[in-house]
Amino acid sequence: MPGPSVPLVMRRHAPLVLAALLAFVATSLLAYQWLGQPTTLRVAVGPSGSEDARLVAIVAQSLARTHEDVRLRPVTTSGVAESAELAEQTKADLAVVRSDVGIPANTQTVAILHRDAVLLLAADPTLSSVPDLRAKRIGIVRNPAGNARLLAHILEQYEVPADAVSTVPLGTGQEAGQALRDHRVDAVMVVSPLTGRTAGEVVASITRAGGTPTFIPIGEAAVLARRWPALESVEIARGTFGGTPPRPAETVTTVGVSHRLVAQARIADSVVSELTRLLFVTRPGLAAEVPLANQIEAPDTSKSASLPVHPGAQAYYEGEVESFFERYGDWFYLLVMCISILGSAAATLVSRAANRSRARDMALLRQLLTIVRASRDVEDELELADLDRQADEILAAALARAGTGAIDNAGVAAFTLGLDQARRAIAERRVLLLERQAVPDRQAPGLDRSADPHAAAAE
Repeated sequence: MPGPSVPLVMRRHAPLVLAALLAFVATSLLAYQWLGQPTTLRVAVGPSGSEDARLVAIVAQSLARTHEDVRLRPVTTSGVAESAELAEQTKADLAVVRSDVGIPANTQTVAILHRDAVLLLAADPTLSSVPDLRAKRIGIVRNPAGNARLLAHILEQYEVPADAVSTVPLGTGQEAGQALRDHRVDAVMVVSPLTGRTAGEVVASITRAGGTPTFIPIGEAAVLARRWPALESVEIARGTFGGTPPRPAETVTTVGVSHRLVAQARIADSVVSELTRLLFVTRPGLAAEVPLANQIEAPDTSKSASLPVHPGAQAYYEGEVESFFERYGDWFYLLVMCISILGSAAATLVSRAANRSRARDMALLRQLLTIVRASRDVEDELELADLDRQADEILAAALARAGTGAIDNAGVAAFTLGLDQARRAIAERRVLLLERQAVPDRQAPGLDRSADPHAAAAE
């Protein structure tokens, strides 16, 4: 007899399959929701009110307003040194640092936010070169610690001992002109973008104080850049700061540094690629609020670059950003393979369950056949009763399996036919035994009829 069909077995396992399917769907939805959550990166930037802080704040607002997948959360610091320290301690995912202050070893460049030039200015025309600053007082505008080290490198190139000059910290660019006029300082040093607010304030304050700013050139800037890769050679074009006559009157060579947005090397390449893309896509709109955004540019991505670039950013610059399927294609293949394996395993289990069910049904039918055959040779009523009891047990087992759906309609029909045959065979044998017992024993062997007076009288 054929056992239960595969669809019947599948119906038996339907609740388990449905539960597994619902669990898979729920897991997929949770995974989708988790993957859909925006990635928020902490950005160390400072000080508060600086152009860098304003730029990062505007970028963060823009990304949040357009609901991008990557968001920024500014962490205000006292300056680039503290920002670098937070990144080194992994307390920030991103940081705005200056190339000469020290880029943490665990970070890599995402983009150059802007390049700064070193302006050495004086109101005294006799101070026309770096060696002329020996024994002079130099006022340093903002970031005195980092700028003081940079000044020491410049003086060293011209063999001017660092202790041969004295430095005076100046809080803002507007103090420069007043400090020069009051002879509190002999020259002023400012590190700022040439089109930035700070550099313009310094030049304007000197002019307002009644002086004509003298731009002290650093002619050996290229040599300094080779000695310290964090530095670079920059030219201040004639008339950069306007005026009549133009300020400066001639193109001046000086030293420059770069302000960089760096990211932890551990951050996923896809996240950094998306952040880099958003920086350049939103740059035109950001420049309307913060003109400094126009200076965002790509770093040197060549293998010989002294400052490493994050692989995610480099992929964007080189047009090699992986698509979603390229990034997760291997996972999709693994998922399909796992589903295929699980499907094969499920089919095997269903097939084995069907085979075991069929084997149990065949065993019961063989028992019925054995009862039919055995009933033909039984000579004792007790043995017939035992066969009848076995048939009842087989009937109970078959009904129990039919109740659980293990036996389909064809199986029930086969069991009914088998049980009818067994019952009929037992009944026929029982009738035969009763008939044998009812036959009168008239010719019993060894009986003496002459001894019976009734028989003799009849004769």
